[in-house]
Amino acid sequence: MRDALSVLDEIDHRLAVVTAIEKLCGDPATDELHTLHPLVTQARWLFGPEFDSSEYASNVSLRTATAKVFGKKVATEAFVNARQRPDIMVLSDATCSVVGTETFDSVNSNLMRIQDVLIIELKKGKSAIGRDEMNQADGYIQDLLGSGALDGTPTFRAFVVGYEIAAKTSREKEIKEEGVLRGKVMATTYGQLTRTAHQRLFRLKERIPAKYEDVSGADLSARVMQTATQAPLSLVPAPTPDKA
Repeated sequence: MRDALSVLDEIDHRLAVVTAIEKLCGDPATDELHTLHPLVTQARWLFGPEFDSSEYASNVSLRTATAKVFGKKVATEAFVNARQRPDIMVLSDATCSVVGTETFDSVNSNLMRIQDVLIIELKKGKSAIGRDEMNQADGYIQDLLGSGALDGTPTFRAFVVGYEIAAKTSREKEIKEEGVLRGKVMATTYGQLTRTAHQRLFRLKERIPAKYEDVSGADLSARVMQTATQAPLSLVPAPTPDKA
């Protein structure tokens, strides 16, 4: 019974994440930096089941490499809890999350090395993803590969997320070194993410459409991220004071 409740709680949590993104991404009043971006970057399962693992994390090697590559572009003061989210970097026109997995190098050294790196770049505002944005993500991967700060030579997957994709822009780009695939850059929209997520959640929203209908995107995001919000959180009833 406890296992079943845990599964239902997880499904409800994921449904709340998707609904919050839908409500927030089209709202011009949304504080994207502090609500929408952390919401998406903490829900890696949105980008595919292969990323649904706690093994993806920010480690010393990755932090050193990203600091070297991004340099002064990063504005850590933009997040109050920047130390709690070392994978999130605030750029001039986007928020970027860089996490990876590690494995033992059983062939050469038996030491730990980075195996896979996931980059999620969320563009600010209602801008379109074009060739420049795809080339920029391509440059991030090549700079990280050439930084000399990574343990090993990992495979990269980079997602550039925005509201729309400009015409004549390729949705996928491969990065190769001497014929060997080192990474891929993929363009996606918030709408594509949420539609895909609903399919993976067995289209439950269609069966229970009113569950979060009256809850604002900000309140729903606050619940998902377990942070406070200035508006009253109507999802949880206020405790009744004890009577004398």
